[in-house]
Amino acid sequence: MRGKTVIRSLLSIVVSTMVMAVAPVFVTAANAEEPPGGYQSKPKEVEPIHICAGCVAPLFSEGSKGSLTPYGRIELDALYSTRNTNPLDPQQFNGYGTAAGRNGNSSSSLNPRYSVIGLRADRTDGVNTLTGVVEVDFYGQTDNANNLPPRLRLAYMKYSPNNGKTSFTIGQDWNPIMSLLNNDIDFSIMGYTGNLWNRIPQVTVRHNFTENWQVLVTAMRFERGLDNCCGNVQSRPTTNTGANGGGPGSTIAFNDPVQIPYFGTRLAYNGTGNLAGTMLAANVAYRYYRSAPTPTGVLATPGKDINSYLVGLEVTHQITKQLNFMGELAYGQALGNEWFRWNQDLNWLTGSAVRTMTSWLELSYAHSRDYTFLFGYGIDNPLDRDLKGSINAYGTTPGSLGYNSSIQYLSNQRTYLTAIHPVWGGLIMGAEWQHFWTNWAQPTTITSKQSNQADMFTVSAWYNF
Repeated sequence: MRGKTVIRSLLSIVVSTMVMAVAPVFVTAANAEEPPGGYQSKPKEVEPIHICAGCVAPLFSEGSKGSLTPYGRIELDALYSTRNTNPLDPQQFNGYGTAAGRNGNSSSSLNPRYSVIGLRADRTDGVNTLTGVVEVDFYGQTDNANNLPPRLRLAYMKYSPNNGKTSFTIGQDWNPIMSLLNNDIDFSIMGYTGNLWNRIPQVTVRHNFTENWQVLVTAMRFERGLDNCCGNVQSRPTTNTGANGGGPGSTIAFNDPVQIPYFGTRLAYNGTGNLAGTMLAANVAYRYYRSAPTPTGVLATPGKDINSYLVGLEVTHQITKQLNFMGELAYGQALGNEWFRWNQDLNWLTGSAVRTMTSWLELSYAHSRDYTFLFGYGIDNPLDRDLKGSINAYGTTPGSLGYNSSIQYLSNQRTYLTAIHPVWGGLIMGAEWQHFWTNWAQPTTITSKQSNQADMFTVSAWYNF
């Protein structure tokens, strides 16, 4: 009996300790809502909950309601290209978004990479709101025997102290400048052909002055030193090789000459009443840096003052109940990774900034609840003289490796027609035709243009959940 008493006492202590450990997570309504004049218990002290041993800041969850929502998309794309345009290659985004490859070198593929999985957490107390999102797809940098690794798409927190009137976004989210996106099926969503977009680490503040007007300011930049194409990674020169643990020897990732982010602002008008469905937005972004050499000497003339800037307009307009128009027009220089324009920012021979005009438009027609049709066109049109003499990273002699392929282009255009059909629930089918027309920059003169055209056909099925 005595042994049982001791065991009961030990169990009582263990249970009490466990209850005390988790008690701060739960606040009972009895203590919070005692009627006037009733029994008043001593207020409980709220103790912090640490989610990891190294966390300095405690986590308090009392006083607000939260939810956790998993979501995602399962997708398979069947593709046929007349020029070996290959969306399965994670390092061939340029080839995917241009008329690359030899003429007549057609290819087909089944692409599951655009499947997405995400997790969203929301919390509010009726005034403060907090949202967190983490999202991945499967466009990782390797494809080992069809083992497709995940890749981080989104990872941001959004906080508002006044129920959405003002919000602070911190983390990797869609580009807040020129943020309008078209609706085609293709993964690159008009990248290299007029649509300036990316998913960018940022700190963005948005404020709604009225129901119609919103302004934002942002600081954003692409992750440092990860432009893995053609030896065109700039790094500031060092005097020694450094030692273990980094230091001057870590030239690629940590000696990137781009030391500051883009700073930008966007002013948007959203119509109401008779103008419901109409949006106009003006965008401006800027940053400065001084260019540096590349490890393989691709950028032959470093030490340039690079003033990178962008000015642009966005518009959507509901023409009729079934017909909608949307589009963008922008002009800027030295626009690179932040705008899904890998290696399009500088002339590789002179090191000077490349100026460009980009534009796209889309008409969507909702024929019925069962069918929606899209027509779109876009162009990325760098200034030809800014690319004069820029290096062609592939062969220019017929029969040589990479003939009729390149990295930089004088202009790149795309047209698409899309049909979308919801089947049932979150299951959707779609079919799309795209036509690419690319003028490549040649190594010696801009007068010897190599024009490529390509067609790509896609049939897709995806399940949004």
